[in-house]
Amino acid sequence: MAQEGAGISKDDLLESLLKGLREDSIGVLDEFTDYQKSGAQFFEKVEVAHEFLDLLTFKIKESKSKMNKEQLAQFSLIFLRQTIRTYGYNPKFVAMQAKALITYYQNQKNLDKAIEVCEFLILQGITDDDAKGFHVRLDELFRLKRKIEEKGGDVSGISFPTIDDDEDDDSGD
Repeated sequence: MAQEGAGISKDDLLESLLKGLREDSIGVLDEFTDYQKSGAQFFEKVEVAHEFLDLLTFKIKESKSKMNKEQLAQFSLIFLRQTIRTYGYNPKFVAMQAKALITYYQNQKNLDKAIEVCEFLILQGITDDDAKGFHVRLDELFRLKRKIEEKGGDVSGISFPTIDDDEDDDSGD
């Protein structure tokens, strides 16, 4: 199917991916990956990636979704890591996607993954848009992790801070 992606129009593919996400079909990840490996034009791949990552981020935030959010979040982070340099994403776009991942992992009380996302952003030189850099968030996460470790791994009674991930900000599109 890798070559099939070159024959489908970008708009048809995006419509198919959106439909699959609406139906909670995990197969959209394979469909998207196949397209990215296809002979489609580079700029179309970048555009599809941008749109799909936006849709994926929304799906991760959506509370009623039946999809495995851990799998979606991991897919999103891996794909961003693999393509950040070659696709040249706008740093604000990457920051918005990553903030959603950090929020998801914090809500799951998975500090190691939240830390991993912060470190990824810092290594890429991506800053936060609210005067609070990701290095500050990383420090907060490490402090929280240390606090939990001091309690023997018991997370009860510990407040997990969340970050504003600009859910209502549609101005980036």
